[in-house]
Amino acid sequence: MDHQLSVVIPVFNNGELLRTTSFPSLTASPHFGEMEILLVDDGSTYAATREAVAELAAAHPNVRAHFFDDGGSGAGGRPRSKALDLASAPCITFLDPDDEAHGDGLWELCRTLAQHPEAQLAIGNQLRRYSDRTEQVDNLKHYTHQSLHGRLWTAGADVLAAAKFRPSNLSSIAVRRDWLQETGIRQIPRAAGQDSLFFLQVFAAAERFAAHPGNTYTYHAEVPGSMVNTVTAEYFAKCLIRERSQKEWLERDGLLTVYLRTGFERAFAWYLGRFRRVPKDQRDQAAATLRQIAEVYVENPSKHRWRYPQTMAFFRRPGIPSAEGLRPWAAAARRRAAEGSERVRGAAGAGELRPGRILRGRGR
Repeated sequence: MDHQLSVVIPVFNNGELLRTTSFPSLTASPHFGEMEILLVDDGSTYAATREAVAELAAAHPNVRAHFFDDGGSGAGGRPRSKALDLASAPCITFLDPDDEAHGDGLWELCRTLAQHPEAQLAIGNQLRRYSDRTEQVDNLKHYTHQSLHGRLWTAGADVLAAAKFRPSNLSSIAVRRDWLQETGIRQIPRAAGQDSLFFLQVFAAAERFAAHPGNTYTYHAEVPGSMVNTVTAEYFAKCLIRERSQKEWLERDGLLTVYLRTGFERAFAWYLGRFRRVPKDQRDQAAATLRQIAEVYVENPSKHRWRYPQTMAFFRRPGIPSAEGLRPWAAAARRRAAEGSERVRGAAGAGELRPGRILRGRGR
């Protein structure tokens, strides 16, 4: 059978999640047999993970496995890039072992791309699941600026700048294999956030994309041990590798100036949210690396005019924050207020709240 969709799954010491989360979500699709599943083990040191990959490949004729044997590269860039070389289907998408396809969302994403031959990629939406809630993530609103016809939209560097260089998760996109191979775009090894850089480069290189309005997958936001949730000083060192590579690309494509104006500080403020999770004994090292990341783009961060309250506080550079810089704080405040109201309503519904006395002012 000629496969229509290659699904790339990078694996490293997470074979149990592969067996229980991502892989079952794919086999649930009625189009599973038309997919090529590429399991690339990045040198797992857990025998159970390597066994899981080998067993799934042996049990399903449409599953192919590749093993690195050097103990791992430290990030997902190497296994994903290897899978791009192995892919045989005309359409490629990605899924991590700890996430799951949403219904037939990945297949529908591929079908949307097939229906729009002028497009180089398709983009859909996603769900983000926490222990106490599930959020809808509207990826498309950031990129749907210039409509062509139907579900076809303009892509490219100008649209990416209008989107303030926001990345979309790779499980919410599908890319034409032949076009991607022609571009030569690959994910850099040993870096954190290399998947985000990959998306930015792909979108900037594309001319058009097809919009799929449905959800493609569910991102599990609180998986213990994942790179994003295990924030150490080493994590920011891996981010520095990505940022240096990203600056080289931005300079080469003439995008650095617009990135500094529209995307840089928002991305750096995102790092500061993760910085709060770093163990205390690693804070100084992590802070030093964050300053190195800032210096990739700004000559003297201590004298730079920052616009976000978080970055002002980090560099001890007081100023008047911009409306954009205040927006994340306002959103967080609204979210906390909504969560507080929900707790109050829950307590009232359970009969845990008692009416209190009405306190009257003097003279009333």
